[in-house]
Amino acid sequence: MADRLIFLKWARDNNLRCLKKNRIYNYAPGHTRYQFGHYPTRRPYYPTEKDWKLLDLYAEKGLGVVHVWWWNDICGFFGKGVYESLNEKGLRKFIDECHRRSLKVIPYVSPGYLDVRNPVYQEEWSRGVGHLVEVYYDLDMLCPGSPGWRMYFFNTIDRLMDDYGFDGLYWDGGLGLKRPGCSNPNSDNHIHFIEISPEEKGNVNHLADAVKGRTNKSFAALWNDFICEIYVRVKKRNGLIVAHIGSDVESPFEDKCWDYQLLGEGVPDILTSIEKTKMYEPYVLRFNDWSHLITNWKDRDFTPRLELLPKTENLSFAATIPYLQFPWLEDGCYGEEENLFNIPGVSWKKGYDNWTEWIKAQKKAGFPPLMGASFIAGRERYFRYLDVYKQMVKENTVAYLEVKETKKKRFPLTEGKRIVSVFVNNFLWVAIGNLGNSQKLLVKALEGEDKKEIIINQESLTVLRYYDLTSLPEVITFLKE
Repeated sequence: MADRLIFLKWARDNNLRCLKKNRIYNYAPGHTRYQFGHYPTRRPYYPTEKDWKLLDLYAEKGLGVVHVWWWNDICGFFGKGVYESLNEKGLRKFIDECHRRSLKVIPYVSPGYLDVRNPVYQEEWSRGVGHLVEVYYDLDMLCPGSPGWRMYFFNTIDRLMDDYGFDGLYWDGGLGLKRPGCSNPNSDNHIHFIEISPEEKGNVNHLADAVKGRTNKSFAALWNDFICEIYVRVKKRNGLIVAHIGSDVESPFEDKCWDYQLLGEGVPDILTSIEKTKMYEPYVLRFNDWSHLITNWKDRDFTPRLELLPKTENLSFAATIPYLQFPWLEDGCYGEEENLFNIPGVSWKKGYDNWTEWIKAQKKAGFPPLMGASFIAGRERYFRYLDVYKQMVKENTVAYLEVKETKKKRFPLTEGKRIVSVFVNNFLWVAIGNLGNSQKLLVKALEGEDKKEIIINQESLTVLRYYDLTSLPEVITFLKE
């Protein structure tokens, strides 16, 4: 504890000028998006010994949160409600096994999308602004001002946490913020923050013109109340929320009512996205979208270029760790192999579709065919970074993000494509994200004249760990020599 105060005093005395400063608390950086089988399917997934070994590994490596996907009958192909389990006995067993290992487990839900073929779907909940039709989905966009939808969704949250024992939830937008308002002609009982005349109602094009500009904030305010109600219900039960508003967009909401914001879907350039998002409120969870990062997707060629994977992963960690944007792990169990395109009752979108092409490309490359995820990236590299990062961001750490100036220059500072952040706890950590070419740099003890030259590798992370003020730091690298 004494070392902590010494390091904090050193940081204050040396006037670390940075982009922003955060004190870290209630932060669990180790998340995995867990494939609980796959969907659509003929055979709902039941967990096996392979799942238990993965959960054992997560507990051993310090992973904290398991996002369980494909647990529910999203499209109603089995005649179940959207938030009813495909295999209830198997899901409950999985949740129990997570808890037995002190892992939190949260389900995927969406407050804004519902497949029109699901038995619970009601047209009166719709906003009437069109559907998202992709892969095998036909998703209507739902109105946050619909009393019926609000009652159904909020009761669902209560049931998932009270009955199943989930530890919170991950919600995936479907908010339709680019086309605000409600034009459902059968929605007289919907509450609107955007005033719509009877003539406009039911006219999507007219509505889009009518709600541009200032009225967009009104629609966001209506969704803000909806997601705040989700937050209240989850927090009442001591749960956590991961929110995906979309891609890497900034929150348009008045209130930050989540613990983690997920970014990355459809993002083709990590560095551009980091620059755009580095001032977002903590904590950010990153999704590396391999369908864009390691393919020629612009040419409609989604073949995974596996030779790009190590470089891209290392660059991702080098860019995200200095900004508290640690990625999640893509993992889980696909289940028995089957032809997804030949399942009775399941129709796929006609014509070209990016996610469908990604599914086919993974299958062709010998990987399980997943839609929004992939098993392409491995666990070994992820756990190596996680091990160091968890030590850097333990509770009550003070983080100086993007340090550009200090009174005494004892280590490299942020300059050009080199991003440097400092984390102070019982050690002083310096995270150097080198986003450009390899460099030779001078490192000194925090006090005294001892110094040495180090090499920071191209597009990779180097971490300096100072044990005291007078010794040279330990140099931690992540690339294999």
